[in-house]
Amino acid sequence: MRDLIKEAIADLKKGDGFIYVTSEGNKIDLHDAASQGIAVTPVNPKNQVIKKLENAGLHLNDAKFLNELNELISLVTGNGVSAKSTKRRTFSDSEKSKIVEEWKKVEAAGKKTKAAFAREIGVGYQTFINWLRG
Repeated sequence: MRDLIKEAIADLKKGDGFIYVTSEGNKIDLHDAASQGIAVTPVNPKNQVIKKLENAGLHLNDAKFLNELNELISLVTGNGVSAKSTKRRTFSDSEKSKIVEEWKKVEAAGKKTKAAFAREIGVGYQTFINWLRG
């Protein structure tokens, strides 16, 4: 799978526009085909890549599949949050006070940075700083 993805990236990065294939479906350089008198068909490399990926089960034109794939990657790697938990949340004043009090305990123990604590509770760093000032 990894090799397929690397090959797809390489094909798309070439940026030469179309690739040329023989009637048997083999890739060939346009100049080579002309010098050998071989008939070729221009093919958009993007379509070729999409077809190869779909044959491998990666449907990149399916938005639902892409969202699920991104959520899976996020959950496996721990980078970011899942798509369902990105809703904006508001905190009451008492919740903010409790969080600030909890931060004071964590800060006294010297265990985390403000940024790490903010990430852990699911609040933007600047929002957390504003709560500390408030």
